[in-house]
Order: sequence, then structure tokens, then C-alpha cells
Amino acid sequence: MSKLTVSTFSPQWGLPTSGPFALKLLKWLDLAGIPYEQVFEDIPSKGPKGKSPWIELDGQRLGDSEAIIELMAQRSGFDIERDLSAEQRAVSHALRRMIEEHFHMVLEWELFLHPAGVEAVRTMAARMVPGALVGPAAAMFCRHFRRQLRARGMARHTAQTIAAKGKADLDAVEAILGDKPFIVANRPSMADVSVYGLLGPMAAWPMRTPVADSIKSRPRLLGYLQRVAEARAEQRVAA
Repeated sequence: MSKLTVSTFSPQWGLPTSGPFALKLLKWLDLAGIPYEQVFEDIPSKGPKGKSPWIELDGQRLGDSEAIIELMAQRSGFDIERDLSAEQRAVSHALRRMIEEHFHMVLEWELFLHPAGVEAVRTMAARMVPGALVGPAAAMFCRHFRRQLRARGMARHTAQTIAAKGKADLDAVEAILGDKPFIVANRPSMADVSVYGLLGPMAAWPMRTPVADSIKSRPRLLGYLQRVAEARAEQRVAA
């Protein structure tokens, strides 16, 4: 296969990248056994869709983690859900949509609008721009996400309601997981790489925010995230 370059946000909090969808993509590539070169790029507007992550392959650039995974799955022949039943695939799909479309907004609210998150954004901005621009850059990031989250409805709720929504999503993940090693089977599915991508950063970041603190208070969830983090190509766990 041709050389694959993956552009992501820089590493943070002991993770290979701070970007949830980049973390999801890197984990899928690891599970598929596809080699890649990771390039750190903290200005997402440089990407073909103006967001992180994106790839370069055969002289072409492609953004959007889902589109990238679909392309690489087609080229490599790797189907992460090849052994799942129709019902298991449906559960994986539904949970992935909940995490990526709803819980993602909770993550953004805690990182860019919660006071503890805003302070962390200032610290990250200090590594990206000259000192005099740190304050304006951080404020710009936060305004951008405030507008987006308000347009999508999440930021119209109180902080307490947003936290309750996020914790309800965590309850759903735990209920579906139960005592299984992974969400629907004895090896990772698409739901697992999505959950890891979105929950992994919140479990790792040092800021005290309500939903991140809730993740850190759930041993079963933390153990599960560690299993996904350690999973490698073709790994199977005894049922």
C-alpha cells in the first residue's frame, strides 16, 4: 500500500493526539494493521475540510475520519465488524452516532466553554502562537465553539443540564458494555473506536469538569478504555 500520512492535532494528556476524531482514526488504523506517518498540525483550516484529521495518500488529500476509514477499509479489505450479527452492527452504529453527534457537543462544551476548559485552551494556545496573541487566540477558539454549540442547541441549556445529558450518555455506554470486554463482541468494533476517541481525552485531561470527572469515577469504564487503548491488530479476547 502507498505511504499514508495522517495529520492530527499535537499529542496531549499522554495521548497521541488531543483530537477525538483523530484518536478514533489512529486506533482504527492500528487495529487494521495499516502503517502510517503521523504529522502534527494544530491549524485545522489547512485540511481539505477545514477540520482535523486528514490524510494524504497517492498525492490526494482527504478529510473526515469516517470517509477516511471507509476508503482505507476498501483499499485494505479490513472490515472491523466482519464477524458481527446484523443486530450487533445496529447497536454499534446507534451507539457511535450517539457518541459522535451528541456526546461530542458535551466534550466541546467542557473544553471550550467550561471555565476549567477555557483555561486549558489558553495553555494550549500558548504553545501555538506568540505570547501577545495567546489571549485573543484562545478567546477566538471559545467564541467559535460557543456559536457552534448555540446553533446546534447544546449551549442553550444550563451547565447542569449539559452535564446531566453527558452523564446519561455515559450510563448508556456502561449499560450496553455490561461485563463484555468490548461494546458488542470480544474484540473492538466501530463503536469502540468512536467511544475511545471521544471519552479517551476526557478521561486523560487534568481539568476538573463535570462529565470528565464522571468518567474518571467509573472503574468499569476506565478499564474498558484501557482495553481499547491497548488493543492491536487482530486482537481477540476470550469470551
